[in-house]
Amino acid sequence: MALRLAGEGRALRLVSRPSSTTSVAPPRGANIEVVEADLGDEAAWARLIQDAAAIVHLSARTDLRAAEADPAGDEMLNVAPVRALVRAAEKAEIPPTVVFASTVTVFGPRHANPANERTRDNPCSVYDRHKITCETLLHEATTAVTLRACTLRLANVYGFGGASVNSNRGILNVMMRRALAGEALTVYGEGAYIRDFTHLDDVVDAFARAADGGPKLCDGSHYVIATGRGYSLVEAYRLIADAAFAATGRRVEIKHVPEPADLHPIERRNFVGNSALYQQRSGWRPGISLAEGVGRYFAAETVRRAAV
Repeated sequence: MALRLAGEGRALRLVSRPSSTTSVAPPRGANIEVVEADLGDEAAWARLIQDAAAIVHLSARTDLRAAEADPAGDEMLNVAPVRALVRAAEKAEIPPTVVFASTVTVFGPRHANPANERTRDNPCSVYDRHKITCETLLHEATTAVTLRACTLRLANVYGFGGASVNSNRGILNVMMRRALAGEALTVYGEGAYIRDFTHLDDVVDAFARAADGGPKLCDGSHYVIATGRGYSLVEAYRLIADAAFAATGRRVEIKHVPEPADLHPIERRNFVGNSALYQQRSGWRPGISLAEGVGRYFAAETVRRAAV
């Protein structure tokens, strides 16, 4: 996301916690400042938001199982920074614009599809409950005119780029890397669970529009960001296997394995999203199909490997 926005000529300040392992190599001529800050500190936020046209707030820890094992630590990492941001915004001369990254898993494991903004929230994990807490804090602050915020609830995001540090995130990227290595693609049971896979480029475009959208978008609302098309996991894996064969000439196996006993209920969900509200308000459209997005990944990876 940072590299694309910088490529559009935007001045960026990339903020991470001290000792974070996240790093970005700015492209030549990019206007990127890299800052380390304690995001649980109100004073740090006061400095960061002082001259910021918009703040894109991405979660610090996205590990479902880590959150379940350590709710207090997850609250400190994911909720405390939003509380500090709101406190800092209360003292700012101009209410800052905040675009918050959330997830469609806050709808829970069972709901009618396609899900939209009227679908009832039913979070079933610590991670999702903390997302709802952050959304509520930002909605209340927007109502109080402390800041102007909106939340983008993301469906399954995939696309060429850095690997997730969490094994339970970015499943398509994991499987595409396996396919390039000639390894089998493992799917639980029949692979019948449905997901709405949204390409990273479309997601970045959604964030850029929200940051630029002003009060008509940042009015405290939450928006579903999805394609409206669902694929079973095994269907998605077949697309990956076909793309890998086209790129490498090597056919990989799709191996069906039993579901683990500790599979979280949210991992058994079926999800398709309806992003009509965000499309109407922002003009955003999900333009990249799953087949095209998978193909782009293998093409980009082929170029990267040739340059090494």
